[in-house]
Amino acid sequence: MATIQSSPAPALRLNNVALAVADLDSMIDWYRNVFGLQVETRGHFNPVNADFAMLTGNGFRLELVSRQGGEHRPADRSAPPLHLHALGWKAIVLESDDLAATTATLTALGVEIVWAEQALTPTLASTMVRDPEGNLVNIFGELAQTCCS
Repeated sequence: MATIQSSPAPALRLNNVALAVADLDSMIDWYRNVFGLQVETRGHFNPVNADFAMLTGNGFRLELVSRQGGEHRPADRSAPPLHLHALGWKAIVLESDDLAATTATLTALGVEIVWAEQALTPTLASTMVRDPEGNLVNIFGELAQTCCS
C-alpha cells in the first residue's frame, strides 16, 4: 500500500449536512419555525430525481432532499442509548449559549423531546429532540450550575 505524503483534508470544509425527508414542504416549515432556518435555494437534482431545499442559519447549512415514489424507510426511533446500535449518522448536533431557554422554547413549540438538559459530562448537557419524521437533533450547552449554601 502506498503512503500518502499529503492529505487533501486541509483543502476540504463542511458545505452542509443532507437529510432525506418524505415531505419536503412540511419539513422546511418545521426547521424554519423551530430553528429559524431560512430557505437559501430550492431545486431539483436530476441524477437522483429528487427535489431539494438548502436551509441556512446560525452558522450552518441543512440540505433537505426528497424523492417521490418508492417506499420511504422511516428514521430509526430507538431511544438513547440504543440508538447507537444502528450504524450511520446519529443526529444533527447544534450548540446553545442558553440551553435552559432553548429547551423551554422547544417545549413551548410542542417539539418532541427525547431528553431535556441531560448531563453528559460535569460541564456539558444536551437537549435531544426529534423532528416530525423522527430524525434526532441534539443541542449541547453548558450544564446549569447549581449552587449550595
